[in-house]
Amino acid sequence: MMHIDISKIAEMNHDYAIHLATFQDILTYKNNSFTLKAVSNKEPFEAVDFWRNVSLAAEILLKASLLKHQIPFFKKRAHGEYGEKVIAPANPWLEETLNTLQIEYIAQINTGTVSTALRSAEEMLFEKISFDPKKAKLISEMFYIIIRTRRNRNNHFFFPNQGSIEMSEIEMLFLPLLNLLEELYSHFS
Repeated sequence: MMHIDISKIAEMNHDYAIHLATFQDILTYKNNSFTLKAVSNKEPFEAVDFWRNVSLAAEILLKASLLKHQIPFFKKRAHGEYGEKVIAPANPWLEETLNTLQIEYIAQINTGTVSTALRSAEEMLFEKISFDPKKAKLISEMFYIIIRTRRNRNNHFFFPNQGSIEMSEIEMLFLPLLNLLEELYSHFS
């Protein structure tokens, strides 16, 4: 039986979040910062892809931050005893978390929703690393706006009114959120 080593899962998810955020060449990532690259006319499906990817990038970056700063937010999924077994030998905290939750298979890992991850950050992470309370509050508020306006609509169905790129939304909501999350991830690195 093959074992999947997830010792560096925080770093891998950080890299994946960057990939998702920059995939459509609208945003770029350099020197630990997201910036606006360019916006050309996008077809409606491409625009919805961007909104979905950038929303998911923010969620994954939040979850990567939780893992990096050793905040347990995994739950054990029932009936997941199949596929590859999971180990984390180079990450004692994560290995202990897996053992405590009795997670043996990667299919048993439930990372929860963006709302539950945000709740873990609000209840444990921000205080643990002494993150600026104003920035923490801003992260929460921005996520709640995205959850209500973009995230769930774009992930589960196509709506034509979501099929355009709104520069003001990128500049005032998504870029600041991604950069705050990057700061959160990099805190005390």
